Amino acid sequence: MIKVDKILEVKPFYIICEFNTGEIKKFTLGEALAEKEENRFVKKINNAEVFTQVKIGEFGQLYWDGMAEMKDENGNLFVCEYDMSPEFIYHHSSTIN
Repeated sequence: MIKVDKILEVKPFYIICEFNTGEIKKFTLGEALAEKEENRFVKKINNAEVFTQVKIGEFGQLYWDGMAEMKDENGNLFVCEYDMSPEFIYHHSSTIN
């Protein structure tokens, strides 16, 4: 299972990550999410200040706190993280080393 182990650098709008494979890759937001540009959550993280607040989750995913909304079983909205799977990040990144 591929996981992001470390975030080595974050700049608007790219992230350099070290994966559990030992590879270091550069993920560029615009290139990877061009087809999802109209997604309201993508629009939120397409803000330089928000983008740089990225974190690594327990499953090796990249996430941003408070950027998404979901409904519970009663239909009530609640705020949650917006995440990207480590596999998506890995396959949409360019290798640095």
